[in-house]
Amino acid sequence: MTEYQSSPKPRIETSESLRLLAPDLIRVARSVYGLYIKVNSDLIKRPVGVVVSPGSDRGQLIFAAPPILLPGERFVSFEEIESQMY
Repeated sequence: MTEYQSSPKPRIETSESLRLLAPDLIRVARSVYGLYIKVNSDLIKRPVGVVVSPGSDRGQLIFAAPPILLPGERFVSFEEIESQMY
């Protein structure tokens, strides 16, 4: 860091704010994973999870841990996606 750049302030999230977003996050993550299975049915590689962008239905499959998140992004692990599917 240079002297002109301020250090980023850590973002503290409460469990209440995460709980409110959880159903939407899991729905988007499940949708992204479902599309991956449909398109790549012959190349099924198990992802670590899905990173979901806030306020949108966009997500990105993650195959290496740990994911690096941009501010506001949420990570939904494959175990969370899988537990909600059955």
